[in-house]
Amino acid sequence: MGNAARHWQENHEIAIQKSAPEAWDRPNAPAHTIARFFAAFVLSTWLVTSAAISTPAHTTGISYGHVEIGKRQVAVRLQLNVRELQFTPAFDENGDRQITPEEVQSGFRRFAPDLLKQYRIGTEREEGQGSLGKVSFRPESGEVECHLSYTFRLPVDDVWMKATLHEVTDSGHWHLAQIRYDGLEEQRTFNLENPETSIDLWRGWSSYYKLGRRFLHLAWRNLTAGPELAGFLAGLVLVRDAAGGGFTAPLMFLLSQLIAFAAGARFGPVLPPGFAGTAMALSVVYIAAENLFLKEITHRGWIAALFGLIYGFAFAELVHTAGLPSRGTLAALFCYQLGVVLVAAGLVVLTLLFAKSLQRLRRPRFAIVLTSLVFMVLGLLQFVRRLS
Repeated sequence: MGNAARHWQENHEIAIQKSAPEAWDRPNAPAHTIARFFAAFVLSTWLVTSAAISTPAHTTGISYGHVEIGKRQVAVRLQLNVRELQFTPAFDENGDRQITPEEVQSGFRRFAPDLLKQYRIGTEREEGQGSLGKVSFRPESGEVECHLSYTFRLPVDDVWMKATLHEVTDSGHWHLAQIRYDGLEEQRTFNLENPETSIDLWRGWSSYYKLGRRFLHLAWRNLTAGPELAGFLAGLVLVRDAAGGGFTAPLMFLLSQLIAFAAGARFGPVLPPGFAGTAMALSVVYIAAENLFLKEITHRGWIAALFGLIYGFAFAELVHTAGLPSRGTLAALFCYQLGVVLVAAGLVVLTLLFAKSLQRLRRPRFAIVLTSLVFMVLGLLQFVRRLS
């Protein structure tokens, strides 16, 4: 219950106490004292018992929402307890300390902007224009039911909801929403720690397109967040035999990471916590060290496949952390791997072009050694950062 509502209720209780008969304040004999004590005991016992019986009748701290998502409109039937609202005292327009259904309806009309500010619904392209419709109030339970409507100019696809009713009630308030669309039903819970959620609507091929675009972007974001993949692939194809056109090692890397990614996506995290990050950083150090200290590099394809397993398990863990959708899981995994392949192919092509330009130098081996030394230092720095 909000502070303003609690203050109003306390004042109401005080007013009730002041209206009691004054005979209790004039005890003229011990008999009156005993009678006063006995009557006070009976009265207090009755009040406590009544409060205990009436408490379950309220849903203190919880509100309910029934959300119907249409093509261009979202309808909400919101149920909450009027005693919890911070602006409840303002409903008592005539000052008689009693709230009537008419005063509740009038009060909700006046405070509709404040309510709609805490209950918002939108899509990626626009936010719905909310309006307040019918309001009904049951005085015996203190429950008010109001109908909210949100209209959109464009067809509704993916929807986000933000319910911050704790801003107009109390910080411990919970809102339970039942969401329906196209014959499907989902449940969502909102509170101070979790005020917002998103609902993926499956309406035609556009849903798969948006899901694929989201996981392509996720792959790009994960790969650009750390330089390990770029350093490893660059070191892998920077040597002279790779510069001559050898694609065996990168292909084995992509194939092994695909196998590990599929296994990790199916069975969950495989590697110990924190192992993948340090191992990927060390992969850059190892491949750069080979370029620096070995004159003849053999079995590079198998080395790429070994590290590809680590990268694949790490990618699967990132996908699980981001959250796989309940529908379209295969499409999401395919698009994430497509993002990995596109980024890896681009890195390999750029590195091969760079290596080809190094062959025109007077001392190409020195340039390769220097570049590999830079990769080794960056890999060591990233390894130390992962450990800290």
